[in-house]
Amino acid sequence: MRNTEELGTERPPASARRRRTGRTRLLLAVVATGALVDAAFFLLLLLSSSATGVGWFVTAVVVANLLPPVLLGPMLGWLVDRTSGRWAWTGALLVTAVCCLGVAGTDVSAVVVALAGLQAVASVVVNAAAFKLLPESPGLDERTASSYAVGMGSLAAIAGPPLGALSAGATSNAGAFLVLAGLAVVAGTGAATTAPRLVHVDLDATRWHDVWLGARTARSLAAARAFAPVVLGIVLITSMEGVAGVFYLQDVAPTPFVYACLLALWALGSLGGAWWTGRRANVLGIRISVLVGGLLMSLAILVEGIVAVAVVIGVVFVVGGFGNAVHNVGIRQLVYQHVPRAQQAQIWSMLAAVMSGTAALGNALGTPGLLGPARDVVVLSGAIGLATVSITAVLLLVATRSEQVAPDRPPGIVANGFVPHDDH
Repeated sequence: MRNTEELGTERPPASARRRRTGRTRLLLAVVATGALVDAAFFLLLLLSSSATGVGWFVTAVVVANLLPPVLLGPMLGWLVDRTSGRWAWTGALLVTAVCCLGVAGTDVSAVVVALAGLQAVASVVVNAAAFKLLPESPGLDERTASSYAVGMGSLAAIAGPPLGALSAGATSNAGAFLVLAGLAVVAGTGAATTAPRLVHVDLDATRWHDVWLGARTARSLAAARAFAPVVLGIVLITSMEGVAGVFYLQDVAPTPFVYACLLALWALGSLGGAWWTGRRANVLGIRISVLVGGLLMSLAILVEGIVAVAVVIGVVFVVGGFGNAVHNVGIRQLVYQHVPRAQQAQIWSMLAAVMSGTAALGNALGTPGLLGPARDVVVLSGAIGLATVSITAVLLLVATRSEQVAPDRPPGIVANGFVPHDDH
């Protein structure tokens, strides 16, 4: 496939992008607002669908939120790579606003489910465009953009559900969706005025299966094959713990308030980790960030299951949340470093789709009684994560040493797809 960039679209030199501008700060606010709307929209859908008394409604909403991004993710990312990122971002946020208005104005279950699926598709486009464009903003680079994105995602996960619930309580579910529609319009307007203009890339014709599956793009990313076990393994175990932990932690916590505090401590640790990864004090390389972050998360979940004491679990949750942010920032930087700019949105959408499917599997496996009692599932989750990270680290070490004793091999290419070059 031939890649050619148009004139005037090269990335500005580092000196020109060093200082963060008011436009960049507004763009970061757009990212935060979009993430907040996305989190609150899903919670409100669950609340409104469960209140109807229709047994299949909640399941349909969850499936509509999961299935379209998994099926359409590679294609949507491919489109973002080949269109104006600014207008893709803006359009997706406006589609989200339309979905909010539609849900507020209808009681027809099938229409609500369809709008839920459409909003999930729009969310894929928003995330792909933000992933690609944030590092192009003045004052940001791949590392700081990743740090801000992970931090704002954590903040949205904390504030989004309460915001949606409070809005619904103060008005009604329909009123809350109207509030979200207004926020989405504000965010879309902000994206239209502050997002960088994406590099337009002229590409030769792409076969349909590469558009839908991204197979050719994924084959070119050796680093993805190297880190796929640990990345997907961490998604699997955290999803298993997320379901089993609902039951286990409520038995450990003496009151619902303590239970809520335990969940908040993980998010608090994630905010701290996101802040730290953007500082100069962060000397971890990309590969080390992925591994160390996954290790901290696995150990936190393992200790959670072994030591059924709320105070201890609270402490390890802060550590686990910190590792969660470090791990996620490392994944984003891994894609930035190894994927050509013309394919970044597609790869990121593909990765998100695969992780969503893995999370669904983890949610199913985490159901108490399927693999064992809730506490046993939590312990098993931590042990699986620890083993996955350890095995991946050993394989990376072996691959690096193989590169050192094979000077005739082209630089950066080692056995089994591992890429051992410097990643600072």
